[in-house]
Amino acid sequence: MFLDFYGIRIDQALYSHLLQYMGDSEIDALFKSIKRPPGRYYIRANTAKIPPEVLAERLRSYFNVYRDELLEEALWAPVEGPLEVPEAKRRVIAEKIAAESVYMGSDLYAPGVLKAPGVKAGDEVNVVSPDGQVVGYGVAEMDGDDMVKMRRGLAVRILRSVYKAPKLRGLKEYEEGLFYDQSYPAMWIGVLAKRLGARRVVDLNASPGGKATHAAQLGIAVVAFDRSRPKIDRLLENARRLGLEALIDAVVHDSRYLDRDFPRLEGDVAFVDPPCSDLGVRPKLSQHSTMEEVLRLSKYQRQFLSVALKLAKYVVYSTCTVTYAENEDNINWAVRELGAEVLGVEIPPALPGWGCDGCRRFMPHVQDTPGFFIAVLKSNR
Repeated sequence: MFLDFYGIRIDQALYSHLLQYMGDSEIDALFKSIKRPPGRYYIRANTAKIPPEVLAERLRSYFNVYRDELLEEALWAPVEGPLEVPEAKRRVIAEKIAAESVYMGSDLYAPGVLKAPGVKAGDEVNVVSPDGQVVGYGVAEMDGDDMVKMRRGLAVRILRSVYKAPKLRGLKEYEEGLFYDQSYPAMWIGVLAKRLGARRVVDLNASPGGKATHAAQLGIAVVAFDRSRPKIDRLLENARRLGLEALIDAVVHDSRYLDRDFPRLEGDVAFVDPPCSDLGVRPKLSQHSTMEEVLRLSKYQRQFLSVALKLAKYVVYSTCTVTYAENEDNINWAVRELGAEVLGVEIPPALPGWGCDGCRRFMPHVQDTPGFFIAVLKSNR
């Protein structure tokens, strides 16, 4: 049996799991918040190239931008919406992640198109998600058949979307590598590494490079791992754009086996941001999640934690999900089974963890951020 919260469907077991830590009305508020984007769209100024105040002044020629109250390198722009989207006769069906980007105002590119029946270049179209939710209105830049066959190029230029965030990728400042679009909670990972005195970070789940490039711009050397060449290529592309490639050594490898395959590898701090159930990512148009999947992911995440604690004195563990099983339960396991120690971390906007005083949480319906979890472990090695 599945329960539907605004298009996000979870099974009864997962609902019961959440109900141990949240009331029914709070669970409803959580998923209602996940359906829409945060009110602030964040980017991280690349302080290796430009002071944040100078970047903010340059970006104000395009849209309203503000400095964050706590993080020096964090800038944000207001997100508008929800907005009314005009109705068109033709529809372009986008895959889920592409549809969620259009929902925020991004243009639709051909690799994100599933179907575009009868669409001709110049047609006014609605972009819809696979389950039929209208996310945007715009003009087709190519025929529908070409969108599907060619798999490259601009498919639909978006004129109106349900929500509107700044379009950043076409800006000169983006091409110059002056900023990286990164969620607010994720920026605290690099800050914590700096506070811990890191000179070298081992990043076990590095792509697309947000945390690795943040550490690098703070002057920290990074050894970055991910298990596929496309993921590492994406990280390197971001590092080159930001001008930080000299500080990042990127390696294709399954980081669950780093201690075995790289016996001399070590760092001051290790980052573990493993694959998770993504139940904190915003905005989310739809998702099906089960407790069985969550428990499977939790076991997988523990493999990275176990290795990280062999490589570095400190491990910064983070996820973009809200379940106890993938967060506090993994930290408590590391303390109980691996002899690690939880260090209390000072992150003023964050909430305490569930039954883990040193852990920290960002909850969408409370802080209006993505759902995010952070904990710092000290190794006993």
